[in-house]
Amino acid sequence: MIKLGLVDLCTSHCESWYPIIEEMAGFEVTAVYDGGGCRPEEFCEQYAEQRGIPHVCQSVEEVVELVDAGIVWSANWDLHLPHGRPFIEAGKPVFLDKPTVGNLRDLNELLTLEAKYKSLIMVGSSCRYCYEVQELLAEKEEMGEIATAWVQGPGDFFNYGIHTIELFQGFFGGGVRFVRHCARQGSTDIFLAQYGDGPAVMFQLGSPCHQWVISITAQEGVWSKSVDSSNIYRALIEKYFAAIKSGEPPWPLATQLESIKIMLAAKMARRAGGDIYLEDVPESEYFDGNAFGAEYARVRKYGA
Repeated sequence: MIKLGLVDLCTSHCESWYPIIEEMAGFEVTAVYDGGGCRPEEFCEQYAEQRGIPHVCQSVEEVVELVDAGIVWSANWDLHLPHGRPFIEAGKPVFLDKPTVGNLRDLNELLTLEAKYKSLIMVGSSCRYCYEVQELLAEKEEMGEIATAWVQGPGDFFNYGIHTIELFQGFFGGGVRFVRHCARQGSTDIFLAQYGDGPAVMFQLGSPCHQWVISITAQEGVWSKSVDSSNIYRALIEKYFAAIKSGEPPWPLATQLESIKIMLAAKMARRAGGDIYLEDVPESEYFDGNAFGAEYARVRKYGA
């Protein structure tokens, strides 16, 4: 039996993922710690008691000692590196929820830690692993030469926008050269992501409808999928648990993290225009996880 530790119960993921985890043979949750700053002090004890989790811990390090692998759910993405580090340094698999980090400094530190400790690190959005992307990948050879793709998704720019980026990266992988801001209408922004000499991907952030869509135009036709959000957590958990068993992530960590670079480049392109090459994104560019986490905690406590 593989023992799992849960860290930071900030978001609804801690509630919606748990029934799926319980259904997975060979895994059990044995330890939990909440240091994410979004829940009342008593929430962690109640969460563990309701689900029969034997150990409520006082630190991430205590969790790591008791388990074989971990999941870090912090709403504040600036906590993902420090709360994931104890798992990585112990050589134990860890999943870091989306958005994984908000700046290149933390991104590069994750890559350094992975190289040093040879740990399994899986990160990011469930949209990357959704069944619809898996179906498209199974049909890829039938498509012939791919010219373009259109991808859209709802929500705020970074915390939700990262889903949209990872949706198309789940199909195309890494290799985006630059990002260009093309249009803005109200809260909706449209960008171009150019894959080297390969396909151009148009992506829309802040779509007015709460739906993720990916549409691929290729030599043999058009393939479109609308993501069933009721199944995306199961698809991700299956991929993570398979990775724990095999010791190999579904994607190299650098490929998983390219979505962060794309979002940083998109932020710069929206502000300044032009083509923002991923290699030119500076370390000074960032998304503030502490500020987001504080606002997330305020809304959870007091409402919008």
